[in-house]
Amino acid sequence: MKRVKEVLILTPTPNEYRSVSQHLGTAAFKNILTEVIECGPGKINATFALTRELLAKNGDRDQVIVVGAGTSGSLAMEMVGGDVIVSNCAVISDWRMEDGQSTKVSPYAWFDYRDPDPHQVSRMVLECHDSLIVEFMKNISPIDFRLGRMMTSDAFVSGKDYKLRLGQTFGCLACDMESGVFGYVAGNLLNLPWFNLRVVADTLDDSLNDYFAIEKDMTDILGRKVVEALKILDQII
Repeated sequence: MKRVKEVLILTPTPNEYRSVSQHLGTAAFKNILTEVIECGPGKINATFALTRELLAKNGDRDQVIVVGAGTSGSLAMEMVGGDVIVSNCAVISDWRMEDGQSTKVSPYAWFDYRDPDPHQVSRMVLECHDSLIVEFMKNISPIDFRLGRMMTSDAFVSGKDYKLRLGQTFGCLACDMESGVFGYVAGNLLNLPWFNLRVVADTLDDSLNDYFAIEKDMTDILGRKVVEALKILDQII
């Protein structure tokens, strides 16, 4: 008998948590169960929350699919507010590369983002090659979602020219503060399937104040699109 998959959805903020929880509360799935947690913003909060949740599952951990869901900022001209990205590929832009074989976290905060090295990017890419997620990505409509790479950084990225340069250097559509961590902990450390779903809340020309002004509308879009994406996942399991 096929076991039901558990989809663990991590949302960084209270508004994201409420919206995703409310929309999932009226959704029905056949092959998945969902659990939503508020992990807090940033790489440290995301790491602690995801690790705690996965350790608590013990023997049931191999049935978990990790999904990061939240808002993001555009890094590309074609990305506008309300666009929703589904991604199984992320780059953690502010991790120092200690050698050519592996990604290691620097023992101190490293905020020298201004001159990203294009030659280091290939070593910083996290991608989920799990067969279920690969099939899921093939079934995602490019009309309803945008498919591409996410960038993760603990710094709030501002300035149009800088955003464009980061997007071009890392080959990313948008930036958030957690997606790469979900990929690293779930995929690289525990070999679990994962993907991220992010709504673009602030565009290239927007500031942090612009983001807060439209956050509620964007999180509502997020909640609806999480349900839409999980229905596609439910059909292929």
